[in-house]
Amino acid sequence: MSRLDRAMLALFALSVAFLSLVLLAAIGGWYLPLYYWELIRVRTEWRLLAGIVGAILLLLSLRFLFRTVRPKTPRVQEAIVSYGELGEMGIALSALEDLVTRAALQIKGVKEVIPSLKMLPQGLWVELKITVTPDRNLPELMSQLQEKVHEYITNTAGLAVHEIKVHVKGVYRGGLKRVE
Repeated sequence: MSRLDRAMLALFALSVAFLSLVLLAAIGGWYLPLYYWELIRVRTEWRLLAGIVGAILLLLSLRFLFRTVRPKTPRVQEAIVSYGELGEMGIALSALEDLVTRAALQIKGVKEVIPSLKMLPQGLWVELKITVTPDRNLPELMSQLQEKVHEYITNTAGLAVHEIKVHVKGVYRGGLKRVE
């Protein structure tokens, strides 16, 4: 939702809340809203003002109703690989995530990979959250992982890789047997 839509929604919500409070106050015995209601009914300029406010609130409510009811088509984000004679060629970020996962799992000691990718003007930005086995040197493993993913994406997809961040989120405990 854009900033303009959020501002209009906030204005609409405040207006409806104000009108609701005025209606509740009139029902509770406060006569000032009823006095203004009589002015709106009797005087032309007040009727015009009330009509403009009512039309604005109606248009805002219809806009938000149609925006929420309209089905959104998911937009597939993709990285543009190159422009050829017949048009542009691109790879979906989900496909690139699969390639990154495949490359990362080829490194001994990496058990689980959760990739996150963004296409920046400088190139592909990759963040990897990994689970590793406990028997590996972590700085060495992460360095190997960065090199492998960079090489694999560059050679396979033909994309420039801007940055690869690696975060160890856990140590793999499965498969270890307890010695007694």
